Amino acid sequence: MDLKNIFNVGYQGFPDGTVSFFSKRIVELTGYGNEEFNSKSLNWVKDLMNQEDIPQATESLKAALKGDRTYTRSYRIRTKSGAEKWILELAQIMCNSDGRMEFVTGTLIDITDEKHREREEEKIRRLTGKYLLVSLQEQQYGIPIEKIKEIIRMVSVTSVPNSPHYLKGLVNLRGMMIPVIDLGTKLNLGCSEETKRACIVVVEISCDANIVTAGIVVDSVSDAINIHGTDIEDMVCSITSADYGFLLGIAKIQGEPHILLDMDRIFSTDEFLQLNAE
Repeated sequence: MDLKNIFNVGYQGFPDGTVSFFSKRIVELTGYGNEEFNSKSLNWVKDLMNQEDIPQATESLKAALKGDRTYTRSYRIRTKSGAEKWILELAQIMCNSDGRMEFVTGTLIDITDEKHREREEEKIRRLTGKYLLVSLQEQQYGIPIEKIKEIIRMVSVTSVPNSPHYLKGLVNLRGMMIPVIDLGTKLNLGCSEETKRACIVVVEISCDANIVTAGIVVDSVSDAINIHGTDIEDMVCSITSADYGFLLGIAKIQGEPHILLDMDRIFSTDEFLQLNAE
């Protein structure tokens, strides 16, 4: 950890969530000056801390009161400029003779860079793996191999009345009826081509704790290859407001771009529930 990021601000934190700082370096961390905190016009917990992190931070404080009255906790804050930073807090609780907390004193450390590195490393680990390459409208796409159960040839499907436009129907897979989705239609690429190479890729789609087995129609299947997470770039498009949350990223394979699909996010929750009911 870079020691220059340690902010020895000599703070005192009080039970009402306000904090007093004695070092002007707090402005480097938060964008706010000492006087804004010391006058109690700002509340560290209510105004700066990420509300999602407050329950866990509170539990750390409660556990420390039952123990040696020291604690370490990390949480996010929102700075004056609106930026999010990660804080590591090393603190000691000071109590009165009755054992009641009077104030907390400690050190704040900016661990934002470390958190970003951890997040990037986790992303690389998550994306690294084997992908099945499929073709849709002459464009190559990748599907994580762990989502795939099997690949079957094109078969006749049973149409379902009043079904979504991308749902081709149902097929009987060894006694189990599964929905069959035209992936090209779902992604607004056009209907999949009914050629000799067209096939159905049987996948497992997850939403919360539920799993649906479904078939997706693709123009063809080419190969299964290993892709390292460092070779996958984020999908960035600034010319449209479309939601690309279902894209894991884009990987260049032999100089050609391959878009990687997150099968669990292609469908909205409502669409997933409808598939689950088919």
